[in-house]
Amino acid sequence: MTEPYIYPEGEWMQKRAGSFTSSQIGKLFTAPKTKFAKENGELSETAKSYIMDKAAELLTGTIRNTYKTPEMQWGIDNEPYAANLLKEQYKDLEYFGGENPKFFQYSDFSGGSPDAVYGNIVFEIKCPNPRTHIEYMLEKELKSMNSDYYYQLQMNMACVAKERGINVIDMRGMFVSYCPLMIEHKLRLFKLEVEPDAALQELLPYTIKSAELFLRNIIDKFEL
Repeated sequence: MTEPYIYPEGEWMQKRAGSFTSSQIGKLFTAPKTKFAKENGELSETAKSYIMDKAAELLTGTIRNTYKTPEMQWGIDNEPYAANLLKEQYKDLEYFGGENPKFFQYSDFSGGSPDAVYGNIVFEIKCPNPRTHIEYMLEKELKSMNSDYYYQLQMNMACVAKERGINVIDMRGMFVSYCPLMIEHKLRLFKLEVEPDAALQELLPYTIKSAELFLRNIIDKFEL
């Protein structure tokens, strides 16, 4: 029987446990439903639920066990091939997938794990089904296409910039979609550049600080 909760193994998983990560950071930016809550800077119910998940991880030392669907396994298997194609253009690209994940710390309880980094460029690689890959290729703007991926790249840009001493405004994000099933080789790898969102980057530290304060208030109630 597969356990629904597991103890994180390895440095990468242990650092992520209890932390707000780039893949879910968009939840902290969701707006509350009422005008009163918005005007008073309150967190949305989505954000509070996400923070509660992090509190549970910290108080139990466990994380949810991720069940790998065939689609997830497809992405795991094919991402290295996408990285190899990227290395043909970006010779010194650092790939952090597979057995080499890296967690870039942003604050005490937040950080990100980009798939790859080249200089000031942060990469997010996806290996979707053919239909979704084609839909991605038809898009010109990531935020309207998939806001979760947009926030993920913005957070990863901030994390890498902070660790490596780069002004976040000088960073660049690269959304990459790879589908090896496309007959034409040139259609297998799609790239969409994403610039740092100045307004979002300015708001990010305050959003993280607010979420961490909410998290600390929960944890403090159970300290013995």
